Amino acid sequence: MAAVFGLGGCVTARNAQSAPKPGIIRIAHCGDPQFGFGEGKEKAYAQDLARFERVIEMINREKPDLAFIAGDMVNVAADMERDWPRLLKLFEVPVVGTPGNHDMGNNLTKENVERFERVFGYEYKSLKLGKWRFISGNSQYWRPTNETARQEKYEAWISAELDRAKAAGEPIILATHIPPFVSEINEKDSYENYPKAGRAARFRRYVASGVKFYLSGHTHRLVVRARDGITILNPETTCRNFDQLPFGFRMFKLADDGSYSWDFVRVG
Repeated sequence: MAAVFGLGGCVTARNAQSAPKPGIIRIAHCGDPQFGFGEGKEKAYAQDLARFERVIEMINREKPDLAFIAGDMVNVAADMERDWPRLLKLFEVPVVGTPGNHDMGNNLTKENVERFERVFGYEYKSLKLGKWRFISGNSQYWRPTNETARQEKYEAWISAELDRAKAAGEPIILATHIPPFVSEINEKDSYENYPKAGRAARFRRYVASGVKFYLSGHTHRLVVRARDGITILNPETTCRNFDQLPFGFRMFKLADDGSYSWDFVRVG
C-alpha cells in the first residue's frame, strides 16, 4: 500500500474500524526531539529544548499510559548527558525512549550505546500495556555495525520478545527510530528505511508474530501507511519538519479491538 502523507494542519489518522471501546490505552508518540538540529547549534539546541520541555508539561497534564520518544534525542551523541537526565525526571508518566541514529552513530558504537544506557537505563525494552505488548527496539542494529556481539545479542532478544508475545496471545506494538519502509516494502535503500536486504523477511516475521502497529520517527515528516495488517506511523517532530507541518506530537489511542486514533497535539 502506498504511503499517505499528511497535508498540514491538525491531521487526524483513523482506521476504518468502529470507534474505540472500553479498554483503551493512550501513548504520547513524540517524534525526534533532536536538540541542536538547525542553523546555529546553541541557538537551535536552546529552542528545541524549550519546546520539548513544553511537550513534557502537556503530556503530564494529559496523563497517558506511556510517553514514547521515537529516537534522536540529540543531534550530536555527545550531548546526550547534557539535559536528558534532568528531563526524564520531569515526566510524571512512564516513558520509553528508543535510540536513534544520531544517538548511536550511523555505525553504532560501544561508547554511544553506553552513554544512552547511562541516561535511559536500557538500550531496548519490552513492557505490557493493557492487552498489548510494547516492544521498543534499536533499529541501528539493522544497519552495519562493528559491534557484532551486541548486534547478535539484540537480534536474539527481539526474536525472543516476539515469540513470547505471540505465545501469550499479546498483540504487539513495535517501536523503533527508523521505520521498515516509507512508501513500499520493495523501495530502494535510503537513509529513511531498513536495508533492503532482509527487509521483507523481517516484515514477514513481524506479521507472523502479531505486530499490529509500528511507531517510529526519523522521517521528520508525517507518514501513515499499512501493509499486511500492520499500521506504520511517523509523526511530526519538535525540532524540524521537512514537510513544513507545525511542531507537535501525536496522542495514540488504542482499543482492545484494534481500533485507534492518532491525534495531533500542537506545540507552540
